[in-house]
Amino acid sequence: MKRNLDLNLARLPLLAINPRMLMVVLPLASSLAVAAEEAVEVELEPVVVTDSAESDQPISSQTLNKKALAVEQTRTTDTAALFKDVPGVSLNTGGGASSLPAIHGMADDRVKVSVDGMNISSACSNHMNPALSYIAPAAVGKATVMAGITPVSEGGDSIGGTISVDSAPPEFASEEQGFIQSYKFGSFYRSNNDNVGTTAHASVANQRWRAEMNGSWSKARSYFSGDDGSEVVPSAYQMWNQSLKVSTKQDSGLWSVNFAGQHTPYQGFPNQRMDMVQNDGVLGGVNYDKDFDWGKVDGKMYYHETHHTMDTLPERNTAPMPMKSVGIDAGYRLRAHIYLDDINTLHVGNEFFRQNLQDWWPGAGNNPLDYMSINNGQRNRIGTFTELQSVWNERWTTMLGLRNDTLWMDTGDVHGYTNDAIPRYWAEAFNAQDHQRTDVNFDLIAMAGYTPHSWDRYELGFARKMRAPNLYERYAWNGGSDKSMINWLGDGNGYQGNVNLESETAYNFSFSANWHDSEQKVWSATLSPYYTHIVDYIWARVDTINNNSGFRGMHFVNAPYADIYGADASAQYLLLPESTVGSLTMKAKLAYARGIAHDGGRGRACEYSAQFCASEGWSTTGLQAPENVNLYHIMPLHGTVALEHQYQHDIGKFSNYLGVDLVSSKTTVASTYNEPKTPGYALLNIRSSYQYQQFKMDVGVDNLLDKYYYHPLGGVYIAATRPGSYSPNQLPAVPAIGRSVFVSMNLEF
Repeated sequence: MKRNLDLNLARLPLLAINPRMLMVVLPLASSLAVAAEEAVEVELEPVVVTDSAESDQPISSQTLNKKALAVEQTRTTDTAALFKDVPGVSLNTGGGASSLPAIHGMADDRVKVSVDGMNISSACSNHMNPALSYIAPAAVGKATVMAGITPVSEGGDSIGGTISVDSAPPEFASEEQGFIQSYKFGSFYRSNNDNVGTTAHASVANQRWRAEMNGSWSKARSYFSGDDGSEVVPSAYQMWNQSLKVSTKQDSGLWSVNFAGQHTPYQGFPNQRMDMVQNDGVLGGVNYDKDFDWGKVDGKMYYHETHHTMDTLPERNTAPMPMKSVGIDAGYRLRAHIYLDDINTLHVGNEFFRQNLQDWWPGAGNNPLDYMSINNGQRNRIGTFTELQSVWNERWTTMLGLRNDTLWMDTGDVHGYTNDAIPRYWAEAFNAQDHQRTDVNFDLIAMAGYTPHSWDRYELGFARKMRAPNLYERYAWNGGSDKSMINWLGDGNGYQGNVNLESETAYNFSFSANWHDSEQKVWSATLSPYYTHIVDYIWARVDTINNNSGFRGMHFVNAPYADIYGADASAQYLLLPESTVGSLTMKAKLAYARGIAHDGGRGRACEYSAQFCASEGWSTTGLQAPENVNLYHIMPLHGTVALEHQYQHDIGKFSNYLGVDLVSSKTTVASTYNEPKTPGYALLNIRSSYQYQQFKMDVGVDNLLDKYYYHPLGGVYIAATRPGSYSPNQLPAVPAIGRSVFVSMNLEF
């Protein structure tokens, strides 16, 4: 299919995009020209440091400020991408709006993700509808990453940190204002995949009541790889998000009721065998906040329901195979923050979360029965915590926390498409087991912060955290095949659950240091090394190897232990603080992680006939696992170096960015999973913005040099795994997106 003229221009060699480049550099040129005519004093924005001596937020935690959010909100439709520049955070890419964020090599259910305080489960065997896909980037008012020691009040049933996104807190009119209203409209375009989208916001408020609405829509065709490469299929998508929130400030406290809905007609996943062909979700809740003389209370009740369908989009040219699921999440959270004295604050709380999942694959033709993947799966969790936060003096702070999470889960009997011997064998073996399981988990944290001077701060922490298996890890029942369709890792392998899995127990040791000038306006640097030892790490052991395709049939086990270690670093320096042409800041970040698991066990022995075992690549004695194995989906050494320019003038505010993303080659791969190796790369990105009063325009180019590269966490390119087109020992990686010009405009009044 031929692309339109705009798209072709965006993908021609560098000299061919000079007309668009003029749009990008125009704000900078304009600011320099104006500055040459008249010298003005520029009031500089302070450089924001992640933490300060007075802050109760750990150094390793980062809350994106309004400016950082605004930059990314104009460039992406994937809410997880808001965190891509946070040291220690990487993205397991999938669909265009459904990346899975990873913290220090741990992703998905190992990371706690909350949306407006709600726990949202992925109701899909391939985890195509993660929690962050239910809120549009433009609707996010606050985004926080806790990459180090996570307080027990913000954790629970996770071992890899916490990510929370929230809508903006309600703003009411003052007595002088009486009544306020605001409206925002925005639109954007990205050339590579003809990605277009719109956002809208409206709010009205008096001194007691506030109502606000948010809406967004985005659509994109499949993108093209770099170096004038081919179309990566299927990667097209379309998504709608809407929300309504009503808040009231009464003597009894602040009450908010929110409702949101999402409709995704389709979303392609180049690293899966299936695509999303429909995803409809509704979620809502009631929030309560009240300040007292002795402290504060906050509570929430919520409900979420998703109807999800997978199949193959037409670009695959494969036979249809519908797969459906319905997921329901419901819960509450109640917390009290008690000021014991001038030094100590006690946080106590209780929460309950219930997940229901029905996952079935409709039968048709030669498949007379519905394939029951998860039959009435139930996963319940009740958590209780207590946490003591102390500010002893200007130099010392401590935090101690204890948490208990008790989980109980169950599911019904299952069956395959037919009653043939092989599916009946696995179904009967699964049905004969007691499915009910209970996990009693305890979390513990201890952290101390020390601020010896006005220019430095140090933190040392220890945490013990536990996570119970998810429903698919325990109850996916069909084994022995690389085509089980249970795969949220994007590697094309097939996975079978294990009813007898134990909870993971992680012991995390973390140290963080932050240095900055005494006024925190010129320079800062942060270094955070960490080490995590995980007992009973949930790992997949190989049963079968398809020698023709290279894909494996695997089942989940508890590896005796795994170790993850690394460091995050970031720095910034205000190069030009007092200049008639504005301010100039250099920023840099660097992150490294390494993960190794100890296995050494044997896979299951083939229990079929010798002829069948040979055809499936299944050893009659079970395949021997290596003693030490590399963990899967660990981002290699990577970093960013960037220059940011800002200039303020009567005619508006100009901002410019020039950055280079640097990623080393990924050669340390999980051979057990047949993980692809990827070469290193450098990407040049530029962007500019202009703001005058309530109007703001952003333009830029990502991957300016049209580099052909593979994202290390992009997974296997399933569409390229046709027989004879690749080596089974080296599965093809998904090519990443090539050069793309973007422009966005936003108006607020």
